[in-house]
Amino acid sequence: MNDTDNIFQRICEDRDTLSRAFRQIADFLIAEPREFITNPMRVLSEKIGVSEPTLIRFARHYGYQGLPDLRLSFAMSLATRDTDVAADMEPRLKDKEVVNRIAKQMIAAKAAELTAQDQSLLLDSGSTTQFLAENLVSAPAKTILTTSLNSVLILRNAEQHRLMMPGGIFRHAAMSLAGRMAEMNLADMTFDTAYIGADTLHPEHGISTYSEEEAHLNRAMIRASKRVVVLADASKFKGPALHRICDLSDVDIIVSDSTLSSQVRSAIEATSTELILAELSLPNLELEDTHE
Repeated sequence: MNDTDNIFQRICEDRDTLSRAFRQIADFLIAEPREFITNPMRVLSEKIGVSEPTLIRFARHYGYQGLPDLRLSFAMSLATRDTDVAADMEPRLKDKEVVNRIAKQMIAAKAAELTAQDQSLLLDSGSTTQFLAENLVSAPAKTILTTSLNSVLILRNAEQHRLMMPGGIFRHAAMSLAGRMAEMNLADMTFDTAYIGADTLHPEHGISTYSEEEAHLNRAMIRASKRVVVLADASKFKGPALHRICDLSDVDIIVSDSTLSSQVRSAIEATSTELILAELSLPNLELEDTHE
């Protein structure tokens, strides 16, 4: 995959040499970046006037498997240019669920092993923590508070658990609750572990997310927990710092995958944060389906 910092610039530079259909996509992407990032493929196809297969071919032209990972990379390239602008262009949860899906599922399975120590836990609204919720359906009884509506739907029939939500403002792109109400409801509560995701992670700059509102809520979750576990696939270690959640020193365990670079591994292992890696083979990576 191409460097996320360059994709916006590359498309701008390529514009005049692209085919007519690809030029239509490029023009729309440049003029309406938020629409490009947040609209379903079907809607984009209608707005731009090209077919859905053409959108996929455009993504593959730039080295991506499909539209979701192009859009995540494009959003990250915008974040590099202006974090405040990027906050209004948070990628769709459906895109996040698809991109690096196998890695996220393997990470979630590893994190599920850690929950054996928990009687109570917090789950944030990330795509990887949503996969963790799937692993908890048949787990022994726990008290689970989550900000994710999708995780509630996943766990709704797991009657052994005591399932809670904190209230708050509905965030459409993330299918989650956030805001002051949610933070206040966490203020007087204590949980064994908070399992949170991240949009970017850097050994020096810490953990960050597209949404400033979500960053505030994640910090409240951290304060309400005795242990903090961050779930982040290897791609999350390549992006710029966004809205900061916390420093690495505030995290007890990072669960990532075995494609994480040796340089990043060494940097994390030099800190007090434990690093756990889910084994991920190259054949598994090739099976991913990034069609919307």
